[in-house]
Amino acid sequence: MHSECSDYSTLGGLNGMSVDEKPESPMYVYESTVHCANILLCLNDQRKQDILCDVTVLVERKEFRAHRAVLAACSEYFLKTLIGQAEHELVITLPEEVCPNHSGLCTAHI
Repeated sequence: MHSECSDYSTLGGLNGMSVDEKPESPMYVYESTVHCANILLCLNDQRKQDILCDVTVLVERKEFRAHRAVLAACSEYFLKTLIGQAEHELVITLPEEVCPNHSGLCTAHI
């Protein structure tokens, strides 16, 4: 697992507070220039371990597990395909016109 990823078994609220609690003193925010990249790395680590994957993408009879929210955020095609779909055991088969003769390019990003 990527070294910047959280230990998924010990996730909790910010400083142990619930969302509706107000901190006693002013909070200081740390801004990171690599936060977005770390999130994507962690999501990819989770995907590789099949953690929280909720969709299977079928490309030329090969199965790829993925996170539905990531696919929808990265592709209008997946967003339109995924909206309104059942919550469990979702399988999307990519039609040939989506990746004609370029399925390697498609699967590199799943």
